[in-house]
Amino acid sequence: MAQQTRRGKVLHEAMDHFGGCPSVCTPNLWRFRRPTFCSRSFLGNRTCSERQLWYLFHEFGASIGELAAYGTCPDNYEAVLKQKVHELTTENLPHIFQNPGSSQSSYYIITIYPEDGHRNTFEKKWSSRRVFDMVWERHLSNRVDLMEEFYNLFLATPVTATPAGWVFEDRMHQLLRTERTLQLFPILPRRAGTNIIFDDYAASKAKNDPVEFQLTRSKVHPLVEGTELQANHHYRLESSNFPAVNSVLLIDPPGEPPILFMFHMTRNKTKEGRNLRGLHKVDALSLHLGTRRYLVIVTPEKIHPGITIPLKYFGGTVDIQSEETDRDEGEEDQDEEMDVDQYEETGESQDEETDDDQNDTTGGGQGPWALFRVFHCPVDMGRLFNP
Repeated sequence: MAQQTRRGKVLHEAMDHFGGCPSVCTPNLWRFRRPTFCSRSFLGNRTCSERQLWYLFHEFGASIGELAAYGTCPDNYEAVLKQKVHELTTENLPHIFQNPGSSQSSYYIITIYPEDGHRNTFEKKWSSRRVFDMVWERHLSNRVDLMEEFYNLFLATPVTATPAGWVFEDRMHQLLRTERTLQLFPILPRRAGTNIIFDDYAASKAKNDPVEFQLTRSKVHPLVEGTELQANHHYRLESSNFPAVNSVLLIDPPGEPPILFMFHMTRNKTKEGRNLRGLHKVDALSLHLGTRRYLVIVTPEKIHPGITIPLKYFGGTVDIQSEETDRDEGEEDQDEEMDVDQYEETGESQDEETDDDQNDTTGGGQGPWALFRVFHCPVDMGRLFNP
């Protein structure tokens, strides 16, 4: 399978492999992971702009045949797709991955292609996140049993691990809009070159003294740039516009400065960098002066990714050594012991451990950390679908 770019290179390898185009364009065959935007062999004689073709492919995972049929009228394809999603039933929905032929709608919902290195073995994926969202809204959002069934189904293979994360994210958006107590544990930072890395989950692992907030019931509110945020309104953010966070919630505790919760849901166990442009876009929201910003990392229990924030986000340079105002000597000793165990597991050198210890901080006190802190919200997976 050819791995094409947006620049519109012809699929020479694909055409050589299939002996031409017609067999590729027929329905219910595999699709290319990236489309060709200039091949007359694939798209016929129709003139389609790259923007229209890319929109169809990126938003809906449209196949080569669909690009040829709907390249000049993307709205028509979206209407057809909505109809196909509507025609799905909750009875046949769970079976489209095991048996795509069980529903005529499956061709629009999933993509089938040969597994790398195994021409006779096929993998199946959602056509796109947009298509998943359409199925979620139509069939899954009100059926917790189906959510759980799909989540467990997606966890079965590494190929579908990303859709499992989509289920986790959408389910958490639902729960964060209900009347529940939010328990947060601070993630402590260290300085590493030009970055601040929040990766000390000691408080979360020990479940000691969580910071608790009582949430209120809320609907999903659209966020229009320039609109002043309202307290206790849950705003779902588009990742294309706010790549740093998934949603925000502003609360106004009595007698205290407002707090903006910036939620990021992930099942990733490795390091995650927060997009600097995305953080600045959140800062640009209409907020009262002195509003505290809490980046809340929502993960399943026992998943502890390192969160990297560029140092320049805090104004270029900051002496995090001076921010160690909340930790007593006993806590320092305990944290150092945990750091030693952590570095023994990762195999990092003793020198690196010493450098990191010198820069550890709680993220409390005055200065930049008073307005920006990072918290962990661990999720009991046994209660995710039965809260």
